[in-house]
Amino acid sequence: MPEISELAAAGLALFDRHLQALRLGHGGVDFNEGYYAAHRQRFARTLALIPPAGGRRRALEIGATAFFQVALHHLFGYAFVAGIEQNPDIERKLYHKPIRVAELAASNLTLSLDVESDIFPFADGGLDFVLCCEVIEHLDVDPMFMLAEINRVLAPDGRLLLTTPNACSSRGVWKVLQGYRPHFHMQYTRSRSPYRHNFEYDVHGLVALAEAGGFAIEQLSTHDVFEPPEPAALALLVREGLPTVHRGDDIFLLLRKQGPVADRWPANIYVD
Repeated sequence: MPEISELAAAGLALFDRHLQALRLGHGGVDFNEGYYAAHRQRFARTLALIPPAGGRRRALEIGATAFFQVALHHLFGYAFVAGIEQNPDIERKLYHKPIRVAELAASNLTLSLDVESDIFPFADGGLDFVLCCEVIEHLDVDPMFMLAEINRVLAPDGRLLLTTPNACSSRGVWKVLQGYRPHFHMQYTRSRSPYRHNFEYDVHGLVALAEAGGFAIEQLSTHDVFEPPEPAALALLVREGLPTVHRGDDIFLLLRKQGPVADRWPANIYVD
């Protein structure tokens, strides 16, 4: 297999070809060109953390995107790739979804289910990698249900990659200091859509949730992938002797399954 850095570079090149195809009105069955363009830096950071596969390894993407559904198979070498999405169409509860990204195509098993209450239709220990990007902040009832199901379906030492906005970014700190709420995307919409952030995490809370789910940390970082950092907030933190680490606006957490769920109801996330 190529080195991870080579795979990430190849992945970003594919991403840019996909973006160009979307601009020309070709391909794409999930997000539009504007979404992919706004999230390019996040996709680049995520690509650098995906473990390459070999043999018959199996991957699942929660919050399936056309790009990663294709990249996981064609670039990273996963023999089986499935995706979870939310789709009200009864005919698309369980089907093989045709996907095209630039010049590459796939037809992946795609499931529509509620990750906070539905059992994942995979055998215990049947998967090697789960990708869950920008999903956990949307959960509004029971995120540990999802973590417990991921733990169940992952093989021992299987990997989970989580990304989510950071409520304690330098920009978030600056908003609080100016008297504004720090939230990233918790506004209501005129369309009454529930597609909004319900719980925006800090690094400590996300790590606690992951460890409660039976996972060990392999890599943890935050990066400003949506907006530039706020220099005035960082300068103030330095002057006051407060932490400046993990102040990027998105959290990237690569985890390894080390055992069963340790705490189904972690106290810093749940209340009685």
